[in-house]
Amino acid sequence: MDKQNLFQIWASDDSPWSDWAKPVLFAHWTGAEPPAWDAPPEPDVAHLPPADGSSGVVVDLEGLQSIAVGIALAKRGYRPVPLFNACPPPAGVPAVVDVWPMLWALAAKAPELAAIPLAADAPPAFLLEAGRRWGASRPPEGSFDNRSVSFVTDFPSANLLLSRGIQRAILVQAAAGQPQEDLAHTLRRWQQAGIAIDQWTLASPSAPIPLTIRRPTLLGWLGFRLLTMLRLQRNPLGGFGGLLPEAATG
Repeated sequence: MDKQNLFQIWASDDSPWSDWAKPVLFAHWTGAEPPAWDAPPEPDVAHLPPADGSSGVVVDLEGLQSIAVGIALAKRGYRPVPLFNACPPPAGVPAVVDVWPMLWALAAKAPELAAIPLAADAPPAFLLEAGRRWGASRPPEGSFDNRSVSFVTDFPSANLLLSRGIQRAILVQAAAGQPQEDLAHTLRRWQQAGIAIDQWTLASPSAPIPLTIRRPTLLGWLGFRLLTMLRLQRNPLGGFGGLLPEAATG
């Protein structure tokens, strides 16, 4: 399977949500046999609502788990939309965020996703990598810095969601609590426009519960802007990723 066909499976032409799928990771697929990797078990998403068109899902979990949840939701009628926006590193270079296993999982799960008869108007399940902003705590000099953030523009607007009948968004996280700072900006705008936000964790034995998105603090907003503008490495080919400079020697 080449990279175009792989992306086509995850961003089908007949889905209106494919406009938001990120091609960054898929562009680095070579079709080579990946090394052995540990795939997480398929999660139980039975407590999430059926895909009747009134609800969408935002999955913010560790990358492999996010993809596993996306496949489980596809089997329930949702359209998984990958929003992974970090580039893998050049060969032999360590990366701050290890995205190779995510690419292997996207390729490995593609035939399974292609076999699921999703409706053209299937509601979206947006997939994020929870470690996107931080990655390794102390990356060595010369590492490939592919930390990333999500922006409001990475998602459809509240007006578009409402116009397509989506009145609720379920946030799936590893633990209960407020969303990450970058994602909070998007979800708060949705909530202010009239979209109900619920929260659910994989360990929850019950249905999603309502969540009020707090207004980001001024300090948090400034930190988010500084991280975005000064510390993250934009890749010239799209997405995030660049080599950390090595310290000068004298």
